[in-house]
Amino acid sequence: MERKQAKLFLRCSLVLFIFGCAGKSIKPVTPGSAKTPIVIKELEIQKPQNTSSEESTIPGKSSDAVDPKSGIVSPPQTVVLPKFGFIFVGGGAKSWAHIGVLKEMQKLKWPVRAVGGFEWGAVVAAAYAQNLSANEVEWELSKLKDFERWDIFIKAAFAKKMTADLKVPFVCSSLNIAKQTIYFLNRGQLDQLLPFCLSSPGLIKPINQSVAFMMDVPGLAQHMRATGVTKVILINVLTQKTKRSFIKEYDESDNIHWVQAAASLVKKPIGVDDVIEINLDDFGIKDLDKRRDIVAKGSELSYNQLKKLAEKYGL
Repeated sequence: MERKQAKLFLRCSLVLFIFGCAGKSIKPVTPGSAKTPIVIKELEIQKPQNTSSEESTIPGKSSDAVDPKSGIVSPPQTVVLPKFGFIFVGGGAKSWAHIGVLKEMQKLKWPVRAVGGFEWGAVVAAAYAQNLSANEVEWELSKLKDFERWDIFIKAAFAKKMTADLKVPFVCSSLNIAKQTIYFLNRGQLDQLLPFCLSSPGLIKPINQSVAFMMDVPGLAQHMRATGVTKVILINVLTQKTKRSFIKEYDESDNIHWVQAAASLVKKPIGVDDVIEINLDDFGIKDLDKRRDIVAKGSELSYNQLKKLAEKYGL
């Protein structure tokens, strides 16, 4: 009997203990505890607000883009600039104005992908393609003392210099009179290549039946685009405000050639995106003794035009 009472007592005690524990409160485990799983909700990212009235921008970079729905900020996107190709029109001594243009381009840090030219504009282009320095071009071309000694100058300035070693691609245009064919020369040794693109009426006689041909700007522009150029800019030093002779003998065939070349450039040629006009009415194609003034004029007249184009293309 006593054993039965003892067993009954133990059972009752156990029941009371269990119900007593169920009535007590248990402290919650704080988030982040290793014993409790953490549920992460989507974070709501707010749009950044400007803290100043002026916003700084980095050239070639766009500001951070924010998705209006999610509010997620994407990294800045790189602005891809055009690949510029420059064509330098010939003009005898007038071609020295290209040096002034190059000086202004250098100040504005124009990126140059390729260069090409006609007549003495081709010489400027080739000299620039060697090291992309306007000052070096000016120094090199200052060594020419007389157009009649052009061959000595070309050999001294470009001897054993190959087009493959140039900083940027170069091309010049030549017309072979015998074959009646236009050639775009861009490979080989510069002192052997340039003479075919240099001859012009009133200055240098045809070389191996080849002369400079300035009336096929579209062809030269197309050739430059094949090298990767996306924007072609023509620098025209034959622009005239007052119609006058390029050489003293107005009605001679030599002058007619120059008039035709200038007339072909009055309207923007096909394949050219922009034209920089350099009016040199006060100078003739033989005025090599005035080269310093011509360089200065090129710099003066190109400044505003280049600045506007730089703004247009986001430079």
